[in-house]
Amino acid sequence: MKIGIKDIAKQANVSIGTVDRVLHNRGEVAKSTREQVLSIIDELGYTPNLLAKSLASKTKYTISALIPDPASNAYWQKPFAGIKAAAVEIKKFNFELQIAYFDYSNENSFIKKTDEILSSNPNGFIFAPVFYKSSLDVIEKCDQLELPYVFIDVFIENCKNLAYFGQNSAQSGYLAARLMNLSINQAVSHIYIVKPLNPSAPVYHLSLREKGFTTYFSEQTSNQAILHSLDVDISSPAVLFESLDTIFSSNHKPFGLFVANSRVHLVASYFEENKIKNVVLIGYDLLQENVEYLEKGIIQFLICQKPEEQGYKSVFALFTHLFLKDPVKKLNFSPIDIIMKENIEYYKNFKI
Repeated sequence: MKIGIKDIAKQANVSIGTVDRVLHNRGEVAKSTREQVLSIIDELGYTPNLLAKSLASKTKYTISALIPDPASNAYWQKPFAGIKAAAVEIKKFNFELQIAYFDYSNENSFIKKTDEILSSNPNGFIFAPVFYKSSLDVIEKCDQLELPYVFIDVFIENCKNLAYFGQNSAQSGYLAARLMNLSINQAVSHIYIVKPLNPSAPVYHLSLREKGFTTYFSEQTSNQAILHSLDVDISSPAVLFESLDTIFSSNHKPFGLFVANSRVHLVASYFEENKIKNVVLIGYDLLQENVEYLEKGIIQFLICQKPEEQGYKSVFALFTHLFLKDPVKKLNFSPIDIIMKENIEYYKNFKI
């Protein structure tokens, strides 16, 4: 039986890229992982042939990736890092990766960039379908072009996408609600869901997180949690602080706040400035600002998902499909990690 690099990766339970780094002795690979891969290579009697295959075919592939601009959205620096790492590894197989960016708060920017990419006729397309309606139009065009496409970070159901890499957004919101509920220690608790984006630019996965959060509490009959929505342009600290002033001076003072994206640190800065304590604050992602407030005890929980890995694996899904001609698993949910100040040290230095 002919042994391939994917057989080694499968048996070692690692990515194809990791096996490639071991074979060519480059990049960072944990010692235990390297030893395991080398042992399996020896056991299976594998002889590398992928590079020879690419040289023989002389076929060139172009993969386009479209993500929110990492320069203005710190979270997306992490998927970007994963995409870039994968791009370096597949370059020798005649793969070119082109990365484009759109304004996370501007749907027209997303539409314009997708039109440009599709008109360039790539062999594969990775994108974050954060704007639901516009993304459906993009999906329809991809289907018409028979262009394989991969969703990253946001999943839309009932599509012909090759794969999805990211969290189950609704389930992560449900988990956040459970954490909030476990913290409740009073008869009546007012809980605020902070909706952190301009209403003119709705983002699909945030609504799924909110839905999961509200679903959990709708199923509970044993507590007196009262949910409120706080619609606010979180990108403006002055507007955010004014809105928080209003709820903290009201008759429905918050027991807890749930911020459905990575900008929870902006709410935490209000807590710090106003010396607010004993209010549960839950948000998303290991941005440096969030980590600092987690360590101070101002943020109680961060829901995280290894976004570097999502970017990396999305590229290799297209590589597997286009070059290896192998099937790709469609749904690849990231773990829903619960990060607290007690375990943050184990997550700070995560690498692909």
